[in-house]
Amino acid sequence: MEIVQFLYKLLACHFVGDYVLQVDYIAQTKGKNWWHMIAHCILYAVPFALSFGIDWRLAVILISHFIIDSAKARWHVIGYAVDQVDHLLICGVYLL
Repeated sequence: MEIVQFLYKLLACHFVGDYVLQVDYIAQTKGKNWWHMIAHCILYAVPFALSFGIDWRLAVILISHFIIDSAKARWHVIGYAVDQVDHLLICGVYLL
């Protein structure tokens, strides 16, 4: 049962970071403005930092989120579904 709660915690961190903490303005401009992308990625990492602490895994979350979101919002080489699957797979770093 603990693993299920852990997975829910990971999903909650992802949801809060990627949707709740991302204001519409950042969502609309992060593909055109690197500073907005960086701000979004830092805000995305906040729930993970608060839930799991600050260690190397947080750096993986932050950097991978920057790369994945840039691929979707700036370079348009992946779509929404791939973006979300990639983020959730990367969240698996907390299983290590």
